[in-house]
Amino acid sequence: MNFRRLPAGYRHVESIDFTRDRRQMKALLVLSLVLTAATILPGIALAPKGVALRDYLDNWWMLAVTLLLHIAYIPLHELTHGIVMYALSGVKPRYGLRLPYAWCGSAVWFDRRGHIVTALAPVAVWGVAISALALRLGGLWFWPLWTVQIANTSGSAGDIYTAWHLARMRGDLLIQDTGTRMRIVRKVIQN
Repeated sequence: MNFRRLPAGYRHVESIDFTRDRRQMKALLVLSLVLTAATILPGIALAPKGVALRDYLDNWWMLAVTLLLHIAYIPLHELTHGIVMYALSGVKPRYGLRLPYAWCGSAVWFDRRGHIVTALAPVAVWGVAISALALRLGGLWFWPLWTVQIANTSGSAGDIYTAWHLARMRGDLLIQDTGTRMRIVRKVIQN
């Protein structure tokens, strides 16, 4: 269940703010590097045979296309969050950029399941779409698309961390993700 206003009987238990909390920012950086490596390895295994990385790097227009794909991917990632937020709440989300993060947020309080689905939607949807496209087109298109896949996975480190963290927490939780900061509240047990 999602709420436009915080219902009575909940108390604040934690905040997540990757832009201000250095400890959380460092954890996010480490996870992002691990996810980068974990996505490069399948790329090497799946890359089409007979097309060397040098062939790709020597093509200036493919490098330009790769840059454009990365620029296009960032708003698509945030738009995916927004579509899920809107579908779950009926409230139009807000979008922004606070370097180094692009963000999508809402004043709505989402339940744990809704927030986890919202957090993981871009990495799941775009992970499948980009993989299918890279494998289908192959050739010189594989690495430009796969580098976007690497950005998709490593750029979702905050989403993955948040989903994992919320899944481990106990109790009836509500989460408000304003885009740059998440507030987590737990229902107070009445005796």
